[in-house]
Amino acid sequence: MFLLRKTLSLLAVTSLTISTQLVAYAASFDGQYIQPNLTNTAVEWWWGSAVGTPESPGTPGPVLQFLFYQGYSVLADFNHTALPEYYITINGFFPNGTDFSLTVPATSGDISEGTGNAVTGTWGTVGAFRTSSDLKTMTVTFNASDAPYGISGSMKFTSNRENHYGCNVTDSPYFETSKPSQTLNETEQVFFNQLGWAVTIPGGTVDVDVTINGTQLQFTGNGYHDQNWMPLALNEFISSWYFGFAEIGPYTLSYVSAAPLNSSIVFNTGYLSTNQAVLQNQCSITGSKTTDISIIRPTGEMAGAEGTVAPSGWTLSYVVDDGTEYEFKMVPTGVNPNMAVYQRWTGLISGGKKGEESYEGVATFEWLNPGLNVYSSSA
Repeated sequence: MFLLRKTLSLLAVTSLTISTQLVAYAASFDGQYIQPNLTNTAVEWWWGSAVGTPESPGTPGPVLQFLFYQGYSVLADFNHTALPEYYITINGFFPNGTDFSLTVPATSGDISEGTGNAVTGTWGTVGAFRTSSDLKTMTVTFNASDAPYGISGSMKFTSNRENHYGCNVTDSPYFETSKPSQTLNETEQVFFNQLGWAVTIPGGTVDVDVTINGTQLQFTGNGYHDQNWMPLALNEFISSWYFGFAEIGPYTLSYVSAAPLNSSIVFNTGYLSTNQAVLQNQCSITGSKTTDISIIRPTGEMAGAEGTVAPSGWTLSYVVDDGTEYEFKMVPTGVNPNMAVYQRWTGLISGGKKGEESYEGVATFEWLNPGLNVYSSSA
């Protein structure tokens, strides 16, 4: 979900300065919520993912993930006027497990809103996306085939779930409904009141047909699309952020578990649905209740990026309102991007309703770690 533009050694958090104090609402669900520009540290991005079935055991399989950016989600130098304001990042894997990473600058990043919830995003001449008025389809095109970028083609998403915000269905894109009653510090206030998240396509299918540096990547996989926005770079107010999504058997799921900087609060949001019903769509603080919660637990250890230690697996639990529990286990098969401050894994997921049939599928899960937290399975 994020782009990191500076080296790890430069990631120093300064005194918190909110240059864009804005709780924003777009006219369209997938539209423009905030106004990033070169004079502020606001950022907004539209993210999408296609994950296919691995061709052989232990490989990540075909994957294509993109971000259309306005501004920068992580900044070490908050004077970023020399950097391109608009750009697209593209990461993924070919079917044989070979990874690729591209960053394509654009001369503009324009969002236009049409009838209903229709949205068109145009990033100069190098890329575009179009979300339909009913939020059921999305088409993404890339047109940067020349060196040094070398990508062209399209992705076509078809949703199988209703759009939603993190804490409820369509009421608010912010986390303020779950904030604790205690007095919040500055980073906690930004986290709960000004970090926005809108999930337009929680799950579905996506047809991918692109060419990357002369190699075709063509497959049909699981699709997901969301967007985020905030008035500050993430490393100004976030210490740690786990995120993941998957489609497995009859279930579509996503989660976040995050901690603001200089805070003891652990925030969780969980979404779990089937074709018949939304089983959970909630936000909560760890320890505040025992049902209608989601819990993500990293397990084991493996070598991470830049000499760090990373989890070798995750256990994800959903406890719905009536106490019924759903449990899923995730194991990584590939990582891209792979930096100490941000690792995004593709892997296998298994599980379901406890005591009933277990299913298998593919998942994407990530750890954004601006606080450079040290992981240990014994902690």
